[in-house]
This record gives sequence, C-alpha cells and structure tokens, in this order.
Amino acid sequence: MNRKNRRQWVLGSALLGVCLLVWWVQIYSPLQDRLEESSVDLDTAMQQHERLVRRLTRLSDGEQDNAKNRDELDYFSNLMVEGQSLEEINAITQLLLQEFLEKHEISLDAYKELAPSKWRQYDLGRVELRLNTTTQGLSDFLEFLEALKKVIRIERLTVNYRRRKENGLQVSLHLATLFVEDVDVIE
Repeated sequence: MNRKNRRQWVLGSALLGVCLLVWWVQIYSPLQDRLEESSVDLDTAMQQHERLVRRLTRLSDGEQDNAKNRDELDYFSNLMVEGQSLEEINAITQLLLQEFLEKHEISLDAYKELAPSKWRQYDLGRVELRLNTTTQGLSDFLEFLEALKKVIRIERLTVNYRRRKENGLQVSLHLATLFVEDVDVIE
C-alpha cells in the first residue's frame, strides 16, 4: 500500500470512528438514558397499579360484605313480628294464630298474656294458649309454627289426653315472640 492509500484508509477509519463517536454521544446514549428512565417509570407505574388493584379488591370485598350484611338484616327483619311494643307484638301473634286456628277448626279455650322475659338483651313477648284439638290438629298447628318464619318459639308445651271428648287433646302452650327496639343500621 502506498502512502496515499494508507492516509485515505487512516482518514476513513478516523472519520468512521468520529461518526461512531458522534452517534454514540448524540443518539445511542440519550436513547439508553430515556430507556432506563422509562423502565423506572414503568416499574413505578406497575407497583402503583398493583397497589390500586389490591385496594380495589379490598374495597369490593367490603362492598360485598356490606351487601351480604344488608341481605342478612333484611332476612332477619322479615323474621320479626312487626310491632311498636310488646303488647302490639302479642296482639299480632294472637291474630296470626287465631286465623290458623279458625281455618283448621281448633278451638281456642283461653288466651293470656304473660309477663315479658328476656333473651340476651332483647325483650320477649309471651302468651299462653289453651286449645282443644285432635292429634292431627296439634300436628298441623306445630307445622304452622315451624313454617311461619317468624321469631316465635314454644317455651312450654303440655298435652293432656281426654278419652271421652271429641277433640281428645287439651293443649297448653307458652309462646315467646322476639321484640327488638331501635335497631341502628349503618348504611
């Protein structure tokens, strides 16, 4: 190689090196910096997204719990005999029972309100019924109380059999009805 070719080759290599250096400084290095910044921003955004997804999940679980609690409250509210006082609860209970007894030809001999009692911190309205009925009538009455879907429980049940009477069973029942006053609901 002669001198001229060598000089052209050295100048061409130097020019190529300078171009490569300019490309590195002006284009590649800034793009690399922006890529690193974008990567950091992406990581930050992903972490924030994960936090928001967890928060949304937690809040939607809370909303589902609230909806479940409202459904349970509605269900239990429907079980209550509606009334503003123990006396009104007892009267409504008596009406419910009398309607059934009339339809099933069970004779109600006596109805008596008893002194209220407590279940936990809640009041119970109590009544006593004395009935004359047949075995089938008693069975129907107990099935009615079971299917009534109200908070009424049998506290005492006494059955006496009388052989010579048409309605051979004399039944004495003590029924208690739950009364809850001023239920606060958080909406």
